[in-house]
Amino acid sequence: MRSIFFWRIIVILVVTVLLASLLMTGGYMYFSRDAYTAIKLNEMVPEAEAISQLYIEHAQNKVTDEAFLRMIEKLMLASNTTGIIIDKNTNEIYNSIVFSEFREQNYSSVIQKDLQGALEGHSTRKTDILLTDANAALSVCLPIRYEGEILGGVYLLKSPTEIKSTTNRLNNSLVLAMAIVLPVMLLLSTFGARQVTEPLRKMGEVALQMSQGDFKVRADETEIGEVGLLARALNNLCDTLSQMIQQLSAEKSQLKAIMASFSEGVAATDSEGFLTHYNPALMRMFGSVRAGSRSELISDEAVWAAFDEVYTTREPQIMHYPMQNDRMIWITLSPILTDAEKECIGVVGLFKDMTEVENQERSRKEYIQNISHELRTPLTAMRGLLEPLSDGMVTQEEDRQRYYKIMMREVLRLSRLITDMMQLSRLQAGTEYMEFAEVDIVEVLEDIHINYQKECAQRGINLELDAPPMPHVITDPDRVEQVIIILLSNAMRYTPEGGTITIRAENMARVNISVSDTGTGIDPKDLEHIFERFYTVDKSRKEGTTGLGLSIAQHIIEKLNEKIIVQSVQGEGSCFTFTLKKYVSNAIALGPAHENWDGIPTDQEFLQLMNEEIVQDEQDAFYEQLPPDEGKKKPRKKPK
Repeated sequence: MRSIFFWRIIVILVVTVLLASLLMTGGYMYFSRDAYTAIKLNEMVPEAEAISQLYIEHAQNKVTDEAFLRMIEKLMLASNTTGIIIDKNTNEIYNSIVFSEFREQNYSSVIQKDLQGALEGHSTRKTDILLTDANAALSVCLPIRYEGEILGGVYLLKSPTEIKSTTNRLNNSLVLAMAIVLPVMLLLSTFGARQVTEPLRKMGEVALQMSQGDFKVRADETEIGEVGLLARALNNLCDTLSQMIQQLSAEKSQLKAIMASFSEGVAATDSEGFLTHYNPALMRMFGSVRAGSRSELISDEAVWAAFDEVYTTREPQIMHYPMQNDRMIWITLSPILTDAEKECIGVVGLFKDMTEVENQERSRKEYIQNISHELRTPLTAMRGLLEPLSDGMVTQEEDRQRYYKIMMREVLRLSRLITDMMQLSRLQAGTEYMEFAEVDIVEVLEDIHINYQKECAQRGINLELDAPPMPHVITDPDRVEQVIIILLSNAMRYTPEGGTITIRAENMARVNISVSDTGTGIDPKDLEHIFERFYTVDKSRKEGTTGLGLSIAQHIIEKLNEKIIVQSVQGEGSCFTFTLKKYVSNAIALGPAHENWDGIPTDQEFLQLMNEEIVQDEQDAFYEQLPPDEGKKKPRKKPK
């Protein structure tokens, strides 16, 4: 019955689903590239029109030659496009096309023909410009018109690499979606087949209850055909093996409970190399969903080869097994010997995750190395200056004073380093005290803006403040001021002359404070390490930085039970944002220092939370919101 109904239905459904999926995937992959190519070709037209408008402004002397070429270059770079701009006399104003990329065509004649057509008022779009790698590039050529007169032509060329990579990602996403959908469809198909084969499902339930030790159940022997035969066989098997199965079930339950209680992973194989025992800890360690065989439990055959070697040699073995995300597993393998004949009947392996231990050891070594490096730098500089002074080699008073100033600067740098290290250690140890009070955050920001505006002006940086009236917050004002100064100093260090730093306050679900700049930005590979101690984006370590400021800022914010994140685009600037809880009349009684998020949110969840607008009558529903001019203010120390 099972072979006739169940498997036939399953095979038909599986073949149908797979065939439909393959046809849909193949059709999408076949037509998606042409569609995306047409989209990209249409996107090139506004780029050409923008370049035309820039050229018109340039021709009217509204834009200098240098600014015109720089804007064109940035526009070309942003859109990953190359091109040529000519005037009405066919003189080249700009040319960034690498002619060696063309293949089997006279590029000069192709471009000149299109540009000549542009001077005559014709627009061209092509997708058949061949490159040396046999890929067809896209080209757009438009005339530059102003008040009915043609001033020149624009010719743009886009490489197909972007199109190919994008379509490949879309295709991969489709394949991944199919890979996710197919198992769901198969499960639904299986469910439908089982509905058709309902008698067999009932027999499976009876067999399952028997295998779990419930031998009081009986299958329905009144069913006709093969189902009835199977029911009678199961009932006879239940009567014969009831006592034996109960005994084995008890022993198995005991062994399973013991292995499940282990925090380390355990696996055992028999004399044939087959997997006999394993525990959930091992499955979690290797991310296994099922373990029907040892390769499904651990896919790396090197581990099982070590099992086989221990079985052959009967000698214990210890191996270090590296895994993804810098995890390290210690595997201890031992042979299983019988008491009487000392015969090896299998191998047992203990898997212990030593990642945390090794990370702690590595962190300790790196910390010592970083401290040694940071202390050695100023000490070496001072020694190099003290030796000629002590030997009387520096005779000029002016030189001696210069040496003293340099040594004083190095001593101050060493003092800052030690102070930052001590403060960071206290924050990490949890001994740094936070004094919470009602704070007018706008006043804090205005004070900082006034105090640092002159320093920014001396550096040629524009310091802006965007802080409309805000609700008061409950926090430690000195610590918040310290965090803002750290972020502001960091922004000044990496913002070039002529740049802008903006201190902004926003009234969202909490009060969001951000310090953004138009500086060099942060490389994406550096973003995940930006808050680590001694980590600097500039490996040469600019003077005045110890690499501890952002780490101190993060620990202060976490100590205040808030959240801080960084967003950055390399070449455009960075933005550091942290939150502050709003003050309510009984906030101190509620204990704001112990208030927790419902789990520390991820950066993505935090961004969504920060951007949530305030809904009237929902925030602090039964607490009174104080206006900004009420409540006592804690005196603050003015920054020097």
